[in-house]
Order: sequence, then C-alpha cells, then structure tokens
Amino acid sequence: MNAQAQAKQSSTHAGSYITFQTGNARFALEVEFVRYITAANSLKKRETPDEQQNTHTLFDFNDQAVALYRFSDIIGTHSQAKSIAELIELLTQRKQDHINWMQALEHSLQTGTAFTKATDPHKCAFGLWYDTYKTDDEELAAIMSRFDAPHKRIHALAEKLLTIAAKPQGIKEALAILEAEKRSTLSELLKLFALAAARLEDILKPVVIIIAMDQSHYAIELDSIEDIRSFTEEDWLPDIQQQSAQLNCCDGFFQTADNKLFLKINPHKTRDVIEYKWNDPKPIAMPA
Repeated sequence: MNAQAQAKQSSTHAGSYITFQTGNARFALEVEFVRYITAANSLKKRETPDEQQNTHTLFDFNDQAVALYRFSDIIGTHSQAKSIAELIELLTQRKQDHINWMQALEHSLQTGTAFTKATDPHKCAFGLWYDTYKTDDEELAAIMSRFDAPHKRIHALAEKLLTIAAKPQGIKEALAILEAEKRSTLSELLKLFALAAARLEDILKPVVIIIAMDQSHYAIELDSIEDIRSFTEEDWLPDIQQQSAQLNCCDGFFQTADNKLFLKINPHKTRDVIEYKWNDPKPIAMPA
C-alpha cells in the first residue's frame, strides 16, 4: 500500500473542502466530489415537469441533462438570493411610491383637492423600512446613508407648497417650485434607488456546482463560495448527538481553531433528500 493510500485509509475526513454559507450555517463540501463549478447566470436553464407534475430545473453539461437544485431549498432555509431579490423588489416599489407621491402633490396643487399621502418622512412605507434597515455591506451602507437628506426634502415639500398655493396667485409659484424639485431632489432620490438596486445585484453572484458520485451527477446552486479550506482529522466532530439530523444531508462537523463550525455535506445523503423532496428518478449516469 503506497503512502497516499495509507493516509486516505487512516483519515476518512481530512482533505480539501469548498466552504460556503447558507442561512445562518456554514457548510463544507469535499473537493473530491466536485466535477465542475460555474456562474449560475452562465447556464441556459429550462424547466421540465415529470410524471408527478413536479417541475425540475435542468441544464446541459457535456451533452447530458443535469438537474439543478437550490441548496437552500434542499435544507429548507431562506437563501441570500431570495432575500436580495425581495429587497430589490421592495426598493422598486418604494421608488414608484415617491413618483406617485409627487404626482399626487401636483394634482392637489392644480385642483385644490386634499393631499392625503404621508408628509412625515418617517411614516411613509419607505421611511418605516429605512429607519430600521441595517446592512453589513459597506458600499450598500454608504449608498443608503445618502437617502436621508433628499427623502426628507421631498416630504417637506407638501406643507411648503400647499401653503404657497393657498395664497393669491400662489398655485403657479408652487407648481414652478415642484417642477424644479422634480429635476433635482426627486431625480437624486431615483438615482439612489437605482444605485442601491445595482449594488444588490453585484452582491448576488450565485454559483453552480456539479457533484459527481457513483457514476451519477446532480447540481446545486449556492449564493456564493467562501473559500477552499483544508481540514484535518483533529477538526472533525462526528454527529454523535444527531445535531444536524434536521438537515439530513450532513454527517458531522468541522470545528476550526477560531471555533467556527462547518457542517460536512454528505453528497449521497443530499441526493437522498432530493429524491425524497422532489420524487426524482435515479441520478443520471455521468458520461465516460
């Protein structure tokens, strides 16, 4: 038996692992099982129903169809990708709110009808969200901090312009000021919404890993990959107490010197979870 075989026999967990985070947990996938890694947006995906009317996401690799699953869906947690998509949608809605707000104010000035939208910047839908939003991304935080001044200035317009419009010949003056504020303050606010959405899209760079085992394969989509780390047998903590039983696709932990825990993915168990959740047929055979 050569030295490499002896080392493999004496240590069943030590080796190189791809590490990543999903939800609040860190995971480690042994490099040995990784066939291919690519950016998720580089793939031509298609949706295909099976006999049970379950919809599967597929893409082609080496002239073979590969089934693709979000790892967050496999373990039943919320992915960063979904959170970011929801946040981009929220910003899109709040952006439109302020376009509608300015249009409503203009209508009130022109017609004399009551203005009923929020005049307090802390009480509109965006303000309620903005006052409590925190992010660890420094670039996004810098963009968000720039919202404060133009957002407050927009909402202060209502009382100011309605007061001017109530004076004799005041409507024309109020509308002129409003038009200038559209070109300046509103334009600045809309640019900030676009910058925030663009930064969120930059943060989101999902990757796809094709996992090969027993002449079969499937693919998982991750929010991102953190690193490739080497773990030793001393780092290994077997799941004696079944602490990861709720995940079903892991069989223990690695604990680093700085006390970070990584759940070790078992690709065979993961495939079992996929088959159970999606009623999949047996894995597709890998091409020779």
